[in-house]
Amino acid sequence: MNSCAHASDGESAIVRGSETARTSPPRLLTVLRVLAGYGSHFLGSGVFVLLVLPLAVLLAPFPRLKHKCLHAIIHSYLAFYTRVCLPALGVYRLAEVSGMENLDTQGPVIYAANHRSRLDAPLLLGLLKQTGVVIKSKYTAAPALAALVTHFDFVSTDPGQLSSLAGALDKCRGLIGKGRSLLVFPEGSRATSGRLQPFKDFAFKLAVGSGCPVVPVIVHSTHPFLTRAPGSLFPGGRNVFRVRFLEPERIRPADTQDSLSDRVRGRMAAELRKLDAGTGWDLGRPERA
Repeated sequence: MNSCAHASDGESAIVRGSETARTSPPRLLTVLRVLAGYGSHFLGSGVFVLLVLPLAVLLAPFPRLKHKCLHAIIHSYLAFYTRVCLPALGVYRLAEVSGMENLDTQGPVIYAANHRSRLDAPLLLGLLKQTGVVIKSKYTAAPALAALVTHFDFVSTDPGQLSSLAGALDKCRGLIGKGRSLLVFPEGSRATSGRLQPFKDFAFKLAVGSGCPVVPVIVHSTHPFLTRAPGSLFPGGRNVFRVRFLEPERIRPADTQDSLSDRVRGRMAAELRKLDAGTGWDLGRPERA
């Protein structure tokens, strides 16, 4: 696993500047590389469904073995796709995965990650072990995700329905009780710009109630890719991804879900401001935490 220590702010700015200043590959080559990446995703997803569904049914009488096998398949597939396949195609370069040495190994945690790209969840789940993820119910129309909600640690929720949120909280508490961590995107949906959106309270209500530390996670790219920004299907320039796990935010005796959310969001906003400088996300406006 690629792990890099944080450089100083000045060194980071120089590195990012040199990355974005390099000559971009021809536009046609960029499009072909990304199309190859999309093609590999659809092909891999089809094979994945053909493997997972029969295996989940076959191992249904053996829940522990089923979970272990499914985790190994999911983790290996996502790690290969995001850290080997797409970089090998030249879609992007993964320059940094840092801070994993700071993670709490004594029990489950809640990973709170920013959300700009459709690649965020696959990239993180290819790094994390024994971790489920909270997703919107509208995405479960995809057979692969529907299978994972049914047979694995994926938690589906509809933010507009209180009963759905209550059911998702119950399932998350059950997973935490089994010693599994959770990945949550507290913005609720992909950001429409480089600015960190207001946080939903789901992750922080769960953290305060369970006592689980919250680990802020930053996923950053030098150019928008698979975001809501126009043109992000085929990003311009050489795209460089970074993943940073910040030190855990532990629950304080007087914490409420709002106070915890504010602390975590403030730390993440500050980290994103530093990373965005000189990249395609730099809008030249100060961000309010």
